[in-house]
Amino acid sequence: MPTKLVLVVRTDLEMGKGKIAAQAAHAAVAAALGNLGSADFRTWLREGQPKVVLRVTGEEQLRRVCADAEAAGLPVQLIQDAGRTQVAAGTATCCAVGPAPIPDVDRVTGTLALL
Repeated sequence: MPTKLVLVVRTDLEMGKGKIAAQAAHAAVAAALGNLGSADFRTWLREGQPKVVLRVTGEEQLRRVCADAEAAGLPVQLIQDAGRTQVAAGTATCCAVGPAPIPDVDRVTGTLALL
């Protein structure tokens, strides 16, 4: 079954484009490392590592996505910033959901808008 990785980024933090890219990269790397060896990871890797970047408007919505994904049994990685640049240490900036089968990921993230 086709898989994908969804990266969900907070827009309320007004992070610069480079900061958003770095946070999304942290989430993608964490998701890859956290799922090494799984069947879904192997499928995702073989398919060219499909990714979609979506947005949420705040921490509560981000944490809800994480909780819903965990409840659905999906791999989730929440990224909290180190606080060296644009946001305070410990700030939840984004998350990764997957890699996992597309229908499963879409049940949790399908209503979110593209970044």
